[in-house]
Amino acid sequence: MIFANIVPTSLLVTLELVKFWQAKFINWDKEIICPEKLMQTEVHSSNLNEEAGQINYIFSDKTGTLTQNIMEFKKLSINGVSYGQSEHVD
Repeated sequence: MIFANIVPTSLLVTLELVKFWQAKFINWDKEIICPEKLMQTEVHSSNLNEEAGQINYIFSDKTGTLTQNIMEFKKLSINGVSYGQSEHVD
């Protein structure tokens, strides 16, 4: 409502149409897939392209490859009962 007097309605409509068509192009892109589930992208919001541009940090190791942190269960002791396998033999 604040920008109603400043920004013409035709510009707002044009911006929404551009976002709509950008979402369609993302849906049609066959190269954007989830490799684990082999699923293609599905855009349910025309604001997705704006949100995708807001990525601030990508973590990688010093070689530049993307890394994945995985927590693995090693060993646990409850009331003297040991669960898991030890790295060394006691």
